[in-house]
Amino acid sequence: MNYPDITIPEGSGIYSLLLELEKDMCITVRALGEIKFPAGYYSYTGSARGGGGFGRIRRHLDVAAGHNPTRRWHIDYLLPHTIPRGVVLTYTDQDLECQISGSIGSHTKTIHRFGSSDCSCTGHLHMERDIEKLVCIVTNAHDIKKNHVPKVIRDMGEGVRREYFQRTFAIHSYSFIINLLCQRN
Repeated sequence: MNYPDITIPEGSGIYSLLLELEKDMCITVRALGEIKFPAGYYSYTGSARGGGGFGRIRRHLDVAAGHNPTRRWHIDYLLPHTIPRGVVLTYTDQDLECQISGSIGSHTKTIHRFGSSDCSCTGHLHMERDIEKLVCIVTNAHDIKKNHVPKVIRDMGEGVRREYFQRTFAIHSYSFIINLLCQRN
C-alpha cells in the first residue's frame, strides 16, 4: 500500500493511529514475545513531541506499507499486518500521551505492555471491534483540553482523496467524519 497523497502536518504533539487488522494473528513483538491479536480495530497512541514531530506518522505509514523494514518500537511489528484507517492528532507541547492513552483504555480492551515500556501505563495499544465506537472514544480522549485542536486524518479507501478535518469539539459519530469528507470531495 502507498499513502503518497497524505500530507502529514507540521508540528508536534500526541497522535493516535487507527488501524484495522482483518484477521486474527499471532505476532512476535520483541521482548513481549508472541501476542495473539484478534481481528478488529486498534488505536495506538504515541508522542510526536520530539525531533521530527508529526513526521513520525509518515514513518508509521511507511512501515505499514512495507517501505521501511526497521523494527524499533512495538508498533513496528504490528503495522505491516494492518490497514491504517486514520490518525487523530493533538498539537501540544505537554506530555499528554499517557493521559490520552489511559482515557482510550478505560473504554476499550488494552493490549498489555504494548507501547508502554518507557512508562507505567498498562499499554498504549487498544482494541475495539466497532470502528464507530473506537473513533468516538479516540476523538473524545484527544479532546482533553479545549485549547488543543485535534485533527482527524481519515483514509476513505482506494480512489478517494484524504483530507484533514479540524475541530474544536468532540465528534460523536464516525459517519459524521465520512459525510463531512465526502462533501468536501
